[in-house]
Amino acid sequence: MPESPASAPPPRAFTQGVGAVFQFVGVALFLATMGVCCVSSFFGKQAIRHDLTGVGWHLSGDASGRPIYSVPVAMTLSVALGCVLGIALAGIGLGLQAQRPESPWAAVGTTLLGAVFWIVQTAFAVRPLRSVALTILGALLAALFAGLLGFAIASLREMWRSPPPRDQALLPVDYQIPYSHLHQDPPEVRLERELAQRRQRLAVEQKELDALEEKIRRSSHPKEK
Repeated sequence: MPESPASAPPPRAFTQGVGAVFQFVGVALFLATMGVCCVSSFFGKQAIRHDLTGVGWHLSGDASGRPIYSVPVAMTLSVALGCVLGIALAGIGLGLQAQRPESPWAAVGTTLLGAVFWIVQTAFAVRPLRSVALTILGALLAALFAGLLGFAIASLREMWRSPPPRDQALLPVDYQIPYSHLHQDPPEVRLERELAQRRQRLAVEQKELDALEEKIRRSSHPKEK
């Protein structure tokens, strides 16, 4: 039997759900990378390992001890690009929830970039860094962005099959911007409306009082027959 309109899911519901996931992951990644950046500032120069500057990937023309891609460069890029990717994911998540047509394309590009970057970082952690902890961390981040890439592709397909209306983001001509999420109008307009309602109630009460006084007057002074 066909589904009733009340039970049918809204259009592009999966894309909006993906937007919520992107927003959560983006904020978490941004906070994590910013936390690493802030905590690292508490360590002094004595905590820097200068022997790691010569560890990295070398080209044939590189001088000895000066790799083209060293450990400090890899660490700096990981923190900086992780922060940027977190902000990008959070922004794209808002666009997906708003059903912006360009948001799925941005989601695919951003997650593909993130997956490739963390795969490269994982390979760097395996060799030449040979760090088990960083290898596991890089593999987890690569798997995370690969999963987000799958969600992004699915949302792109859904948006392609059922595109949103072109005028979806446009407000109606008679739309009034609310004063806040609690009230539609500013305090001055609400006060004026309340005063008008009070005047109407007072006018009605005054008429009732006049009618009651007239009734009492007639009962107190009946007409002589």
